[in-house]
Amino acid sequence: MRIAIILFDLFILYLLFGHALLRRLYPHPLRVRARLKDYQRHLKHLLARDRDVVPDEALVAIQTALGELKEVRSSGDTPAAEACLQRFQDGAYMDALPTRKHAWIREYLEIFVVALSLAFGVRGLFLQPFKIPTGSMQPTLYGIHYEELESAPALGVAKRFFEYVHHSRRYVDLPVTRAGYLESLAKAKPSIPLFPVTVAQIAGVEYRIPADFDSIMRQLPKLEALRNTRGGRPPPIFFAEGEVLARGYFELGDHLFVDRTRFHFTEPERGDITVFLTDGIRDSGGGSLGGRYYIKRLVGLPGDELRITDHRLYVKEPGGSEFELVDESYAPAFRRLASFTGNYRGYSHHHGAQHLVTDTDTFVVPEGQYFMLGDNSENSKDSRFWGTVPRTNLVGRAFLVWWPFSRRWGVADRVEPLDFPSPPTMP
Repeated sequence: MRIAIILFDLFILYLLFGHALLRRLYPHPLRVRARLKDYQRHLKHLLARDRDVVPDEALVAIQTALGELKEVRSSGDTPAAEACLQRFQDGAYMDALPTRKHAWIREYLEIFVVALSLAFGVRGLFLQPFKIPTGSMQPTLYGIHYEELESAPALGVAKRFFEYVHHSRRYVDLPVTRAGYLESLAKAKPSIPLFPVTVAQIAGVEYRIPADFDSIMRQLPKLEALRNTRGGRPPPIFFAEGEVLARGYFELGDHLFVDRTRFHFTEPERGDITVFLTDGIRDSGGGSLGGRYYIKRLVGLPGDELRITDHRLYVKEPGGSEFELVDESYAPAFRRLASFTGNYRGYSHHHGAQHLVTDTDTFVVPEGQYFMLGDNSENSKDSRFWGTVPRTNLVGRAFLVWWPFSRRWGVADRVEPLDFPSPPTMP
């Protein structure tokens, strides 16, 4: 992974400064010819773009300049190349070209439209970027999460920058300077995309937390009580002087590409990490789900009868007579899920769920529907709560984690669990 990070840094360095740095290493004759090549490329672009609208004398000027550039660059005569470069720097031939007011706006707008069209084309047809919002798929995929530290690390600006670029980490160290109650918690204004900040006010003092509002309420235990009081009166939360509001870092969660083409050519398979639309899906109270896109593991196919017993998933396939353990013979991920190591705790029951509430409870997946479960079963709202997902709602399968550079970077759903015991904490 360290090699991948170094290669990434070198790639970014090359994109930003590589062209200029390499040219400084050229010997003088090569630098001159490289500058002439830039002029040649620019004139060819003008000729291809504006041939139908520029006057005849401008076309002649461009063609003459291109001929001279070609001849000088191929001659190998350095003094002649220097003289030619000087003429172009002094404006030779360029005065004959038509000038347009604010032409740079048109050029950049053209680049922007083409890039945007390509991006939307790739997103709509092939690979859709997706950000893991919550921890329901941990430890296979991580959402936005907070890691508490005992002491604040001494990090300079450069170190903080690379910690964000490599690991999406934003550090925070906020001891309370004046005792009092939490008076407000709100999104900072103005806000910068990709760098959310929430402002907490305690006893008249403002504290800026580098995370969005929802993440703070999920990740900071003392503020978790606010999650269920939106629109109502929040409970009083007191902070003593010197108490730590937050000390550690927030990570933005895994960013991945979703393969949108797979489900157009093959049927979904048990074990696929699947992104789907929540359109038409309702929770137990009849309300819509919290977001338009969800990501879960597909565990039940049409006609399957499912059961969770002793924290393991069992299936009776259509036409079968007995339940079978869902293990690595279906997909390697099910071996990890049942390993009870590295924060894999198997599957659990939730008394607030609608389906698979006990060891003997079963559920038959309707035709044209799929049953989804989160890998972090103890902290996942999934098909146990809101039922099945129609085939038409499936978007694609998780393909590649492209950021941040954690042990999960690369092809999705391939990393083995860490070697520490993780017994279930729920029935």
